[in-house]
Amino acid sequence: MTTWQENDLHAAQLELEKESTSLGIARYEKIREQRQEAETGPGRKLVMESIDATAAAIMAFVADADTGKPGKRHAALKFIRPLNPHALAYLTSFTCVNALVADHRKAVSVAITLGHEVANEINFSLLREKHPGLYRVVQEQLKKSTSARHSTAVMRHVIADAEFAPEDDKRLYLSDKDALLVGMKLIELFVEATGLVELVTVAERGKRHLLIAGNQKVLDWLTKAHDSAALYQPVLMPMVVPPRPWTTPRDGGYLTDIGGRADLVRTRNRAYKRELALVDMPNVYQALNAIQATAWKVNVPVLEVMRELWNAGGGVAGLPERELMDLPSRPALLETDPDYFKEHHADEFKEWKRDRAKVYEANARSVSTRLAAAQKIALAEKFAEYPAIYFPHNLDFRGRCYPLPPTLTPQGDDAAKGLLTFAQGVPLGEDGAYWLAIHVANCFGVDKVSFEERVAWVREHEEQILDSALDPLDGQRFWMDADSPFCALAACFEWLGYSLNGRDHVSHLPIALDGSCNGLQNFSAMLRDSVGGAATNLIPQPKPADIYSRVKDVAQEKLRARAESGDPLAIKLDGQLTRDIVKQPVMTLPYGVTKSGMRAQVLSKFKKLGMEDDWETAEYLATLLWECIGEVVIAARAAMDWLRDASKVASSADLPVSWTTPAGFPVLQEYREEEGVRIRPHVGGREVNLVVNIGGTKLDRRRQTLGISPNFVHSCDASHMMLTTCLAAENGIESFAMIHDSYGTHAGQAAILAAALRQAFVDQYSGDVLADFRQQLVEQLPPEAAEKLPPLPPHGDLDLSLVLESRYFFA
Repeated sequence: MTTWQENDLHAAQLELEKESTSLGIARYEKIREQRQEAETGPGRKLVMESIDATAAAIMAFVADADTGKPGKRHAALKFIRPLNPHALAYLTSFTCVNALVADHRKAVSVAITLGHEVANEINFSLLREKHPGLYRVVQEQLKKSTSARHSTAVMRHVIADAEFAPEDDKRLYLSDKDALLVGMKLIELFVEATGLVELVTVAERGKRHLLIAGNQKVLDWLTKAHDSAALYQPVLMPMVVPPRPWTTPRDGGYLTDIGGRADLVRTRNRAYKRELALVDMPNVYQALNAIQATAWKVNVPVLEVMRELWNAGGGVAGLPERELMDLPSRPALLETDPDYFKEHHADEFKEWKRDRAKVYEANARSVSTRLAAAQKIALAEKFAEYPAIYFPHNLDFRGRCYPLPPTLTPQGDDAAKGLLTFAQGVPLGEDGAYWLAIHVANCFGVDKVSFEERVAWVREHEEQILDSALDPLDGQRFWMDADSPFCALAACFEWLGYSLNGRDHVSHLPIALDGSCNGLQNFSAMLRDSVGGAATNLIPQPKPADIYSRVKDVAQEKLRARAESGDPLAIKLDGQLTRDIVKQPVMTLPYGVTKSGMRAQVLSKFKKLGMEDDWETAEYLATLLWECIGEVVIAARAAMDWLRDASKVASSADLPVSWTTPAGFPVLQEYREEEGVRIRPHVGGREVNLVVNIGGTKLDRRRQTLGISPNFVHSCDASHMMLTTCLAAENGIESFAMIHDSYGTHAGQAAILAAALRQAFVDQYSGDVLADFRQQLVEQLPPEAAEKLPPLPPHGDLDLSLVLESRYFFA
């Protein structure tokens, strides 16, 4: 084990930041090699900036032909005329920008490719217009494909098999000769309109060829743009020294200007960034600095187990399979006589294709999870030698706190959290074992019963827990059945330490205290909703309230009553409703989920549970759940409706919405949309939704309305976390594991954190945050608009001070 000195660690950190930049450049170049030029950032910029001029040239070409003047029309005209000129300009720009850096830039081959893309665009647009249902199904399936060639082939096959009324059948199939005519004309128009490329004739082996060549200034710009883009996309990693504290919006985090130095807030709004520098927000800086100053280290025993499982092939304890699934073997007859097999064994052929497609999809889905698992293990191995590691943080525009490095972070998945533990230890002391036992039970999913029952469960299963710590791979593997296997394994190791050392055991494990559907807790508190408060544990109760089960029970009662009256869909659903089906719709309500969104959630859950995939039944249940949730959490629906109405008033005055949270963080919600032409061309068989900017930007009123409820409640939970961190730090806590609605520290200090988070919540809502928000809007709006703000929803009778006595508020 290396013994590190402070100077050595500082030097190591500087080298790590250089390595981050080098890795970022290598990653960027690798991605660039795998993409067409028009799909890179700089290439996409050239495409988008070329569309308007190219579209104007196309429209002028068509208009000139429509003047009625005598003379021969260009042969390409009849193929160009039917298409949206901006969509056609996009295809042309996309193709020509790709040709800028291609190895084969012969104008003839580029033109033929472009001509066939035009035919594809006509055909694919026809399918979208005449068979929208089929089109949407195919496009949804193609989202899973990583091959443009495959996607195009699928769309062509669908077009060929689709049936059209004779008067609608305008499918177009071009010969290479006609494709050349169309493509060359469009390339000529692009050259004239943009000047980005030019057509040059070169001699090669005694033959003359017409090539597409990039303008030298454009090529130089592309080179510089790619160099800059690569430099500004470093592979961010944990630090081995404490991050620079934030004192201004530009001075925190990494030691050097890695990737151009991160801002305090993740936003592109320059005016907002300038305003932040003028805001006095001590709570924000104090909380953020305390969180990122927390010293972590790699949990080596967990790493060793994870590495061994991964090397053995994965596929257990939540790890993905390390290797791709094998494709089903081709039937022998398909190899020897494919035509006969397809004709006389059609069902077997379809089943083989279906099975192969399932494997393809499963492998494609698992690519990112396999890569993430390998990266987490590699990073943990890299940083295991350091005595402490740190995670620099910054904020999103709501004030929510996030680590800058991805993948292996305290806010990661079960594997990431299991691999990390606090570098500093704190003895368990008087009540640390109690909180450790609660944490162990929580990791195993025993979190809906009282604290006493959780402690009793740990005692009852102590033999299996200790076996998991002593022999995690060859023993009973009890830990693998936990809800969070690697967090559970880490907890088992910690429990072993307690069993050996008692309350003198120096614990390093973060003990998490989790909110109860935290968005609804915040809404219930701000409107003093006693019904919602009881459902989300804002008041003392002998056992934790489970809002998901409560909504399920209300819905089940209604289903049973409807079933008894003969409702066929209620009869179908009666007895089928589970907490799992109800959970996501309830959990996402405060974050703006709509009834149609709930329907999609229900459908997805039906599929996962092996139930019938029935749109009508899902729609019925989503409507019922919407009604039942409103009965259980009355204030949340009222607050959300009011926020949306208030946002509409601000939008009607063409103003964004801004407010300051109780912690002092200034939030700006300003969604803008480009003013321009919306087009939906196809690239590689897949639809691309674009807005061609022909003006400036305007306030996106729809997104302003949809975003206000989730953004406001997120800003409130972010404020609560900041105030909790400040209060806990003032009471001696130095290690924080904070994740929006889950707050953690050492078991020996969990009681201090539990008291701090309750006090901070009561302090935050002792005033009227919704009235404060309304007053801030009044001050921003013109008087005539301010008068249109709706009155605030009424308050209920919840005694907020009861939160201080509620054991299961965060548990």
